[in-house]
Amino acid sequence: MSGDPPRTTNVVQRVGALLAELAQSTTPLSLTELTGRTGLPKTTAHRLLASMCDAGLARRGATGYLPGLAAPRAGPPAPARPSLALPRRWYLPHLVELYERTHQMVGLGVLVGDEVEFVERIYGHDRLDDDGEDADRLPAGKTAAGRVLLAFAQTQRPCGIGRTTAVTGWERCLADIRRRRIAVHTDTWGAGVFHAAAPVSDRAGRVVAAVEIGGGCPGVGVTTLVEQVRRTAHALSTAARCLN
Repeated sequence: MSGDPPRTTNVVQRVGALLAELAQSTTPLSLTELTGRTGLPKTTAHRLLASMCDAGLARRGATGYLPGLAAPRAGPPAPARPSLALPRRWYLPHLVELYERTHQMVGLGVLVGDEVEFVERIYGHDRLDDDGEDADRLPAGKTAAGRVLLAFAQTQRPCGIGRTTAVTGWERCLADIRRRRIAVHTDTWGAGVFHAAAPVSDRAGRVVAAVEIGGGCPGVGVTTLVEQVRRTAHALSTAARCLN
């Protein structure tokens, strides 16, 4: 009895591998193609495919196998998340240092489709009264980090900006961000809360992330936030260029 669960799991994994290949292909796949892609022995793949056809998970056409009517349909692919130039153990100390210098909310974001995903955030007990700060993803056009990333991705239109916004105005905004390598943004959901962000580049000079800092506490000005976030982004970019 102790050997049954692993065997069942193994069968499920093999069926899943076959299903995945069938779902991703736009044309029928032959037995040879399926075994080449999954690494399964031909006899095993043939036996599993026969069972899958009986269950409606696959069907055999004139030139190969196709997903069956009972097979789950593959949806549109999710936007690919860009890989960071730095592993966490390299960038986290810089973010912690930025927080210790300013005691403001600090984040590191990457562009995923039309949104910015914050892969790291640091804040204290007296964090900003910001309804968006707990979201992992936000419309890129509504965050300082997102605007930096959109600017260097050559995006034409913002995400989350109203239709009344002129395209030429947005293009001028992106050009200004690229020129200054900084974005300052005031939240629509937090009165008196503003954010500054600067780009992080990899060894090839591509902007792969943005450091963002949020401020709203008395005595902390925009100039200070801009200076500090520029410093941290420069340190992260320098560290990325030193990696092998």
